[in-house]
Amino acid sequence: MTIESIELKRDGRPIYRQIASAIEEMVQQQQLLPGARLPTHRALADSLSVTVGTVTRAYAEAERRGIVESKVGSGTFICRKDRPAWSFSHRTRQDEMNFGYNVPPQLDRAELFTQAVQQIASHPAELNELMLYQPPSGVVQHRAVLADWLQQHGVRADVDRLLYCSGAQNAIQLCLTTLCRQGDTVLVDKLTYPGLLSLARQLHITVKPVEMDEQGMIPEALVAACKQYSARMVYMMPTLQNPTTVTMGEARRRELIAVCRQQQLLILEDDVNGLLPHHRPEPLVNMAPEQVIYIGGLSKNLAPGLRLGFMLLPESLYCRIVHALQNHSWMISPLLTAIAAILLENGAANKVLESIREEMESRWSMVAEILSAVELTFHPNGFHGWLSLPDDWSLSEFMAASKTRGLELKSSELFVPPGYPAPSCVRIAVSAPTSTVELEQGCIQLADLLANPPSSAFSP
Repeated sequence: MTIESIELKRDGRPIYRQIASAIEEMVQQQQLLPGARLPTHRALADSLSVTVGTVTRAYAEAERRGIVESKVGSGTFICRKDRPAWSFSHRTRQDEMNFGYNVPPQLDRAELFTQAVQQIASHPAELNELMLYQPPSGVVQHRAVLADWLQQHGVRADVDRLLYCSGAQNAIQLCLTTLCRQGDTVLVDKLTYPGLLSLARQLHITVKPVEMDEQGMIPEALVAACKQYSARMVYMMPTLQNPTTVTMGEARRRELIAVCRQQQLLILEDDVNGLLPHHRPEPLVNMAPEQVIYIGGLSKNLAPGLRLGFMLLPESLYCRIVHALQNHSWMISPLLTAIAAILLENGAANKVLESIREEMESRWSMVAEILSAVELTFHPNGFHGWLSLPDDWSLSEFMAASKTRGLELKSSELFVPPGYPAPSCVRIAVSAPTSTVELEQGCIQLADLLANPPSSAFSP
């Protein structure tokens, strides 16, 4: 059987689902192999004597099931099994150089956390209270400490709109599951956070890219995307964008907010990297608190192991998100928020943040010198850089060669919405190596690899 000869039954089942199921069955039976191109919508519609709209719905259903992928300007293809996947992995080889993940540099936090835990343990009555169930909105005093700390860092946080969550990823998940329905569209930068793409795929939410420039998302492109797609929200990383490291200027931020107000588009502001720079523009939530859901976390600037994030929500959405959190996990651990509150209040969190900034400035000074021959954009306080490959390297060849050398990098393929082309770039997280010695060795290896492309690159 070929896809053009699918037998459709008039048994009451929607025709588009029959076509999607037939494609799925042919993939399982290896009649359609990964990478195979499917007929155009018109060609398959003519072969099956159905409408073009029916084939369009069938392909969309197959894409929702993860069977096919549509590539803009190229067509519809059976999904490859070897496509890069976004997952967190630890070192598996002794000689492996990890530039993969935006984790904070390894600092000694043991004494600070020991003191915080001892402080909690020295008050048995309060400790026992923390062992009980708490409201899903959390302990008010802990939220108040967080609000004060955010105010110190330029975020106008109102305790009554603030909510702890289990990391920023959990915050994004709560927003998507609460505010979007299956099939809804979320607009993103043309290069964006893979964690959001993964969640959208799991929740069957469509993600569409918006063109960027050196300032980030382009307002005119956002207007065009709103006209083309019926979007529910837009996801942005205005400060130290992942992966490009772009930081929007204040004027661009205000232009985008104006567009979102006009288009009645909710803004999801991911600011997990926002506190790393010594100086940055005002966050979007300060400019439009009724339009913006502000997402941050303590993983990048305190400790990932706490798994604590936070959301600053419009008043109109607060109760809905609290209810969603309750359905998801009932509450966030009050013991963890108590530890965080102590570290935020006693100045320990600020000390850790300043140590991270200093460490990253030192690391980037070394990296910039070793990789001076390549095009690399970065912020001296940020964790990652965006590296454009020399013309002699193809992205696939470079990723294969870097893996052979034990260099863990992230391909640009991970950062593009499904079906859109990936630039010849990689993300390099210089915060990930455990020491500056390891960082230096890895950068020397990387510089050597970049300077020695495969001989096939020179073939006519």
